[in-house]
Amino acid sequence: MRASNVLIPVLVVAIAVAAGVRVSAHRLDEFLQAARIDLRENGVSIDLALTPGADIADAIVATIDRNSNGVVTADEQDAYAQDVLSRLTATLDGARLPLRLRGVSFPTVDDIRQGNGTIRIQLDASHSALRNGQHQLFFSNGHHAGQSAYLANALVPASSRVSVIGQRRTVDQRELTIDYSVGMAQARFASGGLMVGLVAVVMMVRYTRRDGNRS
Repeated sequence: MRASNVLIPVLVVAIAVAAGVRVSAHRLDEFLQAARIDLRENGVSIDLALTPGADIADAIVATIDRNSNGVVTADEQDAYAQDVLSRLTATLDGARLPLRLRGVSFPTVDDIRQGNGTIRIQLDASHSALRNGQHQLFFSNGHHAGQSAYLANALVPASSRVSVIGQRRTVDQRELTIDYSVGMAQARFASGGLMVGLVAVVMMVRYTRRDGNRS
């Protein structure tokens, strides 16, 4: 079973990479910004999770809590969310998508300063129902560029008629291009992460049988 024991952690990493998961610690001097994109036949939803590191949290708080009273009011939350929104770009098949604010959720100022607070911003964009065939969504995040660590990933579409074909990111993940298709209901088991998982299972079985035969 030695070969299997060595293979399992390698396959776990391979599956994580195939699924678009970035394994990294949240550095204290970085602003972690994670975008999750949900594709639909007639719209797009984007959920942003913004977590300032403790070393830069005071500067971020200063841009949010404009009267410095230690409390983030609803107006201050909305103003900050609108500022973030102004630095985002989304296009569908080359045409600009007008993103609109759907909701915000803010932690306490103390949690932000300690590096434990995550700001959540939900955005929506509607469009006419897409024709059957392939489409492309482009997303760019320019908020707080220069001191941020970005993550961007497409969610598994809720509709079986929408299928993600591929995702391409810039090195810093500020920009993400998603190729997807709309059409007849499709089986989901052909996605990259699950395919790697199936290969992993087959390889593990083979190694187990091989080791069993040798013993």
